[in-house]
Amino acid sequence: MNTVRYAQWMQERGYRVIVFAVSSSPIAMEATSKDLHLVAIKRNAKYFDFRSAYRLSNLFRQHDVSLVWFRDTRDMDTLAWAKRFSRSSFKLLYQQAMQFTVNKRDMIHTFRFRAIDAWVSTLDFLRDQVKQYTRFPASKIYEVPLGVDTFRLRRNESLKNPARDYFHLDHNAFVFGVIGRIDPLKGQHLAIHALNRLHAQNCKVHLLIVGESTRNEGGEYEDSLRMLIEQLNLQSYVHIRPYTSDVFHFYHAIDSFLLCSKGETFGTVTIEAMAMGLPIIGTRSSGTPELLDNGTCGLLVDPENTIEWSEAMEKIITDADDAKRMGMRAKHRFDERYAKEASVERLDRIVQRLLNSNA
Repeated sequence: MNTVRYAQWMQERGYRVIVFAVSSSPIAMEATSKDLHLVAIKRNAKYFDFRSAYRLSNLFRQHDVSLVWFRDTRDMDTLAWAKRFSRSSFKLLYQQAMQFTVNKRDMIHTFRFRAIDAWVSTLDFLRDQVKQYTRFPASKIYEVPLGVDTFRLRRNESLKNPARDYFHLDHNAFVFGVIGRIDPLKGQHLAIHALNRLHAQNCKVHLLIVGESTRNEGGEYEDSLRMLIEQLNLQSYVHIRPYTSDVFHFYHAIDSFLLCSKGETFGTVTIEAMAMGLPIIGTRSSGTPELLDNGTCGLLVDPENTIEWSEAMEKIITDADDAKRMGMRAKHRFDERYAKEASVERLDRIVQRLLNSNA
């Protein structure tokens, strides 16, 4: 819930924060649980929803809103019209969450983007895509990575054995870990196949998979993973556990982190692993190479090449000193770029620039 996290963090910095969200939505429920001021709104259509736009412009005026910060592209058109109806009485900040797949230099997109006062991309490659695929002014594009609050990771505590007990893992085993939604695009099957190759070489390491299937979409992929584990006779070495919001258990339990996704725009789980100083293996795609400084802070492999996966995993196991140095470089990069404090400070400067601008 990055939207709610940033709402909290900006409130901590002294801003008056209001969350406008559809009642009973996950964001609304999370905002309420965090004691944020919530204003319930109706779900808007993605395009040309003039009624919702007019209603929002009135709500923003009633609540004396100076800046509207949004992440979901389905809100972009409605907010652009709301700003026009209010005669630019508020600034509009878009925090980009996804990468571009098509060209958006056409007249309609250009007109829609014109209402945005600041476009915040989480990585350089996303910022470059905005420049390449849109006509949005480069001077209004900012690169600010998402931040992670290390407090919830409890990274300064020694919790390995309690975390292993939490997941019912052997205290003495070497454990690789994957966390996230159980889905073919997340690639948990690749980690299992790579582990099997290591076992064929008599390297009996373990794999912890933490996550759950997407709600209301069935559990066929998770079932297939369990069948694969049984077929490969890895029941004692691959451990599937349900997701926990207390994610520190996961990061303290493992010795090395795996990001197997075919295309992760901005892997929050990757930067959490960096914060913990874990040796990381990630895919050579989307935003992961930039997060890992093109291999300085982690090993990069082709997404679906299980031979590369197993070779990288073997390197982590056999060269412990190099793996430790890699983890320390990742931790240092996290502190400089991806910590909550660094991210919020940069965003605060952008917000202040917008609020102090008459343009």
